[in-house]
Amino acid sequence: MGGGGEKCDSQSATMTSPPPPIKFECCDFENFISEPVETRTHEGYLMKRGALLKAWKQRWFVLDSIKHELRYYEFMEDSHCKGCIDLSEVSAIGSVAAPPGSPKTVEGAFFELKTARRVYNFMANNQKDAQEWIEKIQACLQ
Repeated sequence: MGGGGEKCDSQSATMTSPPPPIKFECCDFENFISEPVETRTHEGYLMKRGALLKAWKQRWFVLDSIKHELRYYEFMEDSHCKGCIDLSEVSAIGSVAAPPGSPKTVEGAFFELKTARRVYNFMANNQKDAQEWIEKIQACLQ
């Protein structure tokens, strides 16, 4: 399923009755509908490299220190996430050089997050933002 991240099931607006909630390894779908702001440790747009096609896409990320998850959405306004990373599975996080095929080469803006199943590549707007994400995620790992 997405090489490490769990996919979130979107419900169609035309459905008359929603299907029963689906439980994921690291994510509880019922809680994605409306997440209280208090559980959001950090949030913002990052570029994420895809697992299969390696295309870079902008996603809205929400770091949840209570549930120890890094969820991502297509847009900030979305209520249904596209996937999540269980932070209990993270073995390492840190700055990296720009990977081949990066949309731009902003020095210090790249970082990666390693789990047993996948290495996630991210690009922030600049080095300061990347470092802030790294520090916030590291704080959730402890």
